[in-house]
Amino acid sequence: MFRLLFKSVVVLLLVFFIANYLIYLKTGQMPLRDMRERMGDDWLVDLRELLSPNQLTADAKQVIKGVADEYSAPEPAAKTKVYKWTDANGQVHFGDKPLASGAEQIEVEVRNAISAPEAASRISDQQDAAPKVSVQESALDKARAAAEAMKQRVQQQEQAQ
Repeated sequence: MFRLLFKSVVVLLLVFFIANYLIYLKTGQMPLRDMRERMGDDWLVDLRELLSPNQLTADAKQVIKGVADEYSAPEPAAKTKVYKWTDANGQVHFGDKPLASGAEQIEVEVRNAISAPEAASRISDQQDAAPKVSVQESALDKARAAAEAMKQRVQQQEQAQ
């Protein structure tokens, strides 16, 4: 492992110095010397400040805050076209396509159409039956309840059509 690392470093240094020499042959300037002159004498101090733990921590916090701000913004509401009509029996119907001639269009804002049912009563019942309920079980119960609610909703929509 050490030999591989050593060989890699040697190859990188050779490539770096050969590239420097080729640039010298092409332009007549020494990139390493010019770089050292441009950076000045305190380049090491600048590098230490740039890589200091305090600066790295501040940069990481700034990046995390930016990502959190980007993803914590509320989701924009999607407008959905819904049609409402009343049949001959006086029953009101809703649908995504107008099935009657007198259907009126209604705009509905849909954000998160699936909501988990109230978990407080279900958890208190479970706590009476079993004294110790883990967080994973309650999360699993919430997911199952949401899936069941979605299934019932799909069945209701299919029956309406």
